[in-house]
Amino acid sequence: MGRARLLIIGVIAIAVAACEKVPIVDINAGFSLADVAWFEEEDTLFVFYQANAEQGLGPESQIELTVRTDHFELPWTPLSQLSTVHTHVPVDCGPKSVCGSTSLALGEPPRAVRLRLRYHRDGEMALNARVVINVIGRGPAHTNRSLLVYGVFDETNTHVQWRARHQFPTLRNHDVQKYGLRRHFSISDRRHGAIAANFGQNPYGYGSVPGCPGALPPLDFGPVETTDRAVFDVGTLPLSASESPVVCARSTVTDAQGGTFEAVALARKNPLVRPAFPVLRSPITENTPIKLMLSPCRRTISSPHYKMQEQRLFLEDAPEICIDDWNARGFADVLAAQFRTRIDQVRMQGRDMVLVLGLHHDDTTGRLATVLEEALQKVLPFERDKSSPRVTGAFVYDSVVHNTNRPELRRLVLWCPPNHPVDDLDEVPAEASSNCPAVSEIPDLQLGPFRFNQIPILTTRAQYLRFIGKYSEAQAGRMTSMSFRAPEHTPLSDNIPMGEFGTATFYNNELITAEPGDAFSYCPDADKGKIVFRTPITPEPVGLGLLPELHQSAPQPAYALGLFWDFPFLLKAKYESYLAGAATAYSFTVPFGIVSSREETWASETWTTGEFPVGDILAQCTRFCDHPTFDTSATYNVQALFRDAYRMQCYRPMFPRPGDGGFPNDP
Repeated sequence: MGRARLLIIGVIAIAVAACEKVPIVDINAGFSLADVAWFEEEDTLFVFYQANAEQGLGPESQIELTVRTDHFELPWTPLSQLSTVHTHVPVDCGPKSVCGSTSLALGEPPRAVRLRLRYHRDGEMALNARVVINVIGRGPAHTNRSLLVYGVFDETNTHVQWRARHQFPTLRNHDVQKYGLRRHFSISDRRHGAIAANFGQNPYGYGSVPGCPGALPPLDFGPVETTDRAVFDVGTLPLSASESPVVCARSTVTDAQGGTFEAVALARKNPLVRPAFPVLRSPITENTPIKLMLSPCRRTISSPHYKMQEQRLFLEDAPEICIDDWNARGFADVLAAQFRTRIDQVRMQGRDMVLVLGLHHDDTTGRLATVLEEALQKVLPFERDKSSPRVTGAFVYDSVVHNTNRPELRRLVLWCPPNHPVDDLDEVPAEASSNCPAVSEIPDLQLGPFRFNQIPILTTRAQYLRFIGKYSEAQAGRMTSMSFRAPEHTPLSDNIPMGEFGTATFYNNELITAEPGDAFSYCPDADKGKIVFRTPITPEPVGLGLLPELHQSAPQPAYALGLFWDFPFLLKAKYESYLAGAATAYSFTVPFGIVSSREETWASETWTTGEFPVGDILAQCTRFCDHPTFDTSATYNVQALFRDAYRMQCYRPMFPRPGDGGFPNDP
């Protein structure tokens, strides 16, 4: 919209001998809105305006209008002197603005409409506007009339709120209301049931059928009327209307020359949505550590290092397995048999178990670690799929760095120490990755002169001896507690490998059942990637984000739910470090599937509660899924049908409530 400029000439002081220069002040005057719309169906001309100026506006300012048609001409006339078709309330746009609206009965199309601002009703100074004119000819009520009426439901789908919506080509609904136009409408003759209306071209359903079908059950409600934008109906829908998708009513709105216009107004129920599955529970329990020390019995390698390994894993009283003959044929079978014997002894306690192995040696070829891998391979995979009590996995604290070679063991064995390529911990980079990541539960933990990954918590023998040689055994600190947590398994549990480390566990026939016409809403923000599903046509576990699309394209009667675990158990430990003469205690975890201390994807709270709120991630619509929806701001999105709009976004609606006095948010 262009802006006209008004210049005020300052007072001229005339002297006998000379005259002074005249100051000129720009007061930024102009029309920011001058919109006119004529509706042939209503024989009504609507005018909306707003004029602004830094100076000169006041109670005596007025807006004037002139209109010309083929057979009629209205001379310049103040709007305040014209008779209006509808109610127009005074509005305040601020001390530097004049704004408002009016409506005139006009039986033929306008050929010219002009607006101007007169600064004072008795003055000559005026400012013309550049007027935008829209002519809306005859046509369907939902597109060719200035007002339509529709209904929405509250959260319970038992109370209808009837709404009037302004429809102007260049102004939004709330803008029309802002400039003072008020429309009277009334509702009567309600019925409930199904309506065969074309909501695609007429999303509100206004005037979509000639009348409410007489075969539909009537609602014994009296009429309601208002000049507000919305009013709740006088009654509550009966139980017999629970399955009815629509309430149909006769709406009446005012027209020019005291007339009225009647059309069908429809209220469609909100989608009936519930959590797809409330809470998926997997009891997370403390596992019993089966502690064993594997070391040579006939020679001593390093007493300080041996004592450190004992202390870190609390192996002081653990049975010792001699490995002097580890190179002998069949030694892996011997180890496996000893593991099984010890497991069977502890199994009688009725709790899940973790093998906790200290491996003290000086073999640098990697062959001894390979023998231990072979022994673990003979035991752990068969334990993993058992129902509880079972062995959930193994934690090996080696003397040297070793990377597990057997793919199946990578899901079951946490092998430490970290694979840092230097013997001096002071040279470990701050962002060093690790196959045995000790992740501090305090972000960016700094302990005296050391970073977290420089503390000799779980190190190689060479790193530990170098550290205590430079500092002291006291500064190497001590482990104060260590625990292992893992999910229990039921007799029906089914484990499916996923990725390099992960396993998906389907526990106890937890299912989401669905009808072909159901629809789902997936909330990415709430999904931590722990919950998976599978079906007969998709046997491989996949994330919940794929379920809505799958059900839309190939609906299944049931979806089995499982949990994805990055690692079979969680090691939680507490450590005490003596630095600068003071003791500092802190906690850390050592999870699987993480290569950097910054990757805190293990979500330790998961291992504490054992509850996974599926309903926060996946919502299921079981009725009225092709109806419009409210969003989190209580805005009614008539084009956003649940089935189409919410497959990949959160459904968190807010609804109107009877008695809330709220002004409908309907842009």
